[in-house]
Amino acid sequence: MTEKNHERNDMNREYVEAYVPDKMQLAAYVNIAKGPERTMAQFANACGVSASTLSRVVNYKITKPLSVELVQSIVKNAADPKRIDYELVMRANGMLPKDRQEQRDPAGDHFMEHRESRMELGVNVENTIMRELYARGHMLQFFSRLPFDEVPKSRFGLRRYSAFAIHIQGYEPRYWNFVINSMRFRKDDDEQLSEDKKMFIRRAMDRYAPLFLQDAWEPESVKDIKTTFVFVDSEAFALFKDLLGHARVNTDTSMILVDTEKQEVVTEFSIPRNDGKESTSIFMEDKAAVSSEDDDFDIWYDPDDEID
Repeated sequence: MTEKNHERNDMNREYVEAYVPDKMQLAAYVNIAKGPERTMAQFANACGVSASTLSRVVNYKITKPLSVELVQSIVKNAADPKRIDYELVMRANGMLPKDRQEQRDPAGDHFMEHRESRMELGVNVENTIMRELYARGHMLQFFSRLPFDEVPKSRFGLRRYSAFAIHIQGYEPRYWNFVINSMRFRKDDDEQLSEDKKMFIRRAMDRYAPLFLQDAWEPESVKDIKTTFVFVDSEAFALFKDLLGHARVNTDTSMILVDTEKQEVVTEFSIPRNDGKESTSIFMEDKAAVSSEDDDFDIWYDPDDEID
């Protein structure tokens, strides 16, 4: 083991909370550590915790970082130690080595502060959407971005934006691609609010034009993809909806409003299709009656697995 790898897997190193835990990554690491030969209950027994404890992790039900002791137990009892990196699991748990956290203090660095704020927002959005889908009993596979190598490339070189993507078992299209808009309007200053809206319109038109052009010019290349624009500000959501006006699309496209504090999807609006096909919102389905103690371990697919 190299000196760098030794440091990354040093369990005596002090860690501190730095981010919001990334529930999807944690769930993936737990499934990888479990391995294909053990049940989750057997893995939990090896880690010295109850099955329901790990069940909450793989089913996105944690509300705070795992204890350092639990993360260490997960890593120590991994089926294949080569596939598990202690520091990466701790990062997914929202924690960094104390010495590195002190070095990266973004105070006074506006660029870093803005970047980390957007990263944390992205994790919050992912957590909220996964939580909402799980609450409705859906089995899914998570991708850190749309798997571009598995979908047709644009003949015109049009860019596809992707914050993350999922595949829901039993649902079409094959991939559900999410594009996050982090804009929050400053509503306490009318003049500034007006400027914010103008900037939002310019940026939205520039950034999202390739997605709509691809839908219009080469819909066959995106027929297996549903694109959803995610907003965290109600006024930005309403403004973008107004911008679309009487737009019509050829493939499944929608926009959702997410409340990251309450961890819920407030609403989803599907942009009308040219063929008249209507789609219903999964987020508007009734939530399944699932106990917090239920050990429904099959809800997560190992990210190394292929889609059936």
